[in-house]
Amino acid sequence: MYNIYGIGDIMQKLNNVKVIFIDIDGTLTNKKKEITMHTSEIIKKVVEKGIVVIICSGRGNQYAAEKSKIANASSHVISSNGAQIYDYNTKEIIYKSIIDRSVLKEALDFVNKNQAGFILNCTNIRYANKNLDRKMNKNDKVIDTIDEVENDVYQLVMEASSYDLMTEMIEYVNNNQFLQILNCSPSYLKGKKDESHYYIDVNGNGVSKGNTIKKYLEMFEIDKEDSVCFGDHINDSSMFDACGIKVAMGNANDELKAKADYITLSNEEDGVAYFLERYIL
Repeated sequence: MYNIYGIGDIMQKLNNVKVIFIDIDGTLTNKKKEITMHTSEIIKKVVEKGIVVIICSGRGNQYAAEKSKIANASSHVISSNGAQIYDYNTKEIIYKSIIDRSVLKEALDFVNKNQAGFILNCTNIRYANKNLDRKMNKNDKVIDTIDEVENDVYQLVMEASSYDLMTEMIEYVNNNQFLQILNCSPSYLKGKKDESHYYIDVNGNGVSKGNTIKKYLEMFEIDKEDSVCFGDHINDSSMFDACGIKVAMGNANDELKAKADYITLSNEEDGVAYFLERYIL
């Protein structure tokens, strides 16, 4: 049976919930990257109850907005590990923290010199170089340098085809005072050296899901104690620091589970819907 930490203590808080923040990969979606119909139906009922449900993802804005629509969540999405809050109905950028172009230029030169891949996440477009290993979206634009980018950049994704090159990239970012790593390939973290694809999500210093959630709560005058978050991975840890009630997925890492008020079912078992249906509706 999944653990419940002090559920009696948080039941009163759950009666006052005004906003819920939900990670996407490994949390809202299953291993096929799908949001089940059951989960979407439950979230719709939660929204109809007057509670705001916000997708909060390490992915870019386009992906986060697409999943938010499928999930019947709010038109407000937090993307790129907290670098942006966007309203896809009004097309309004509510908050942003961009990476300086001179810093990006040096970083892209480093990636290109090593014949590795990169993605730049912007509001409504992604840029990538020709070395990118993964399948590109049809609307992605292939570039060589930052001079070809006309948009604000919220996040840089660096990709490597070997463990050793990924290590070099991590060292490069760690030695850059303007950049930080907010997510990394699980296979790299586990020390698997025989993979053909590794990645890191890179943002400007000070960016995190948690910091942006704090900004959102302040902007909309919502108490921390009236917020809930769901997560599964290391880049969700700051969410847990920012929210009143913390729910870890059954498939979450041990670090996140240790910080959780509640451990729900896994993403393969509709763990988000299970918690919402049982304790919110």
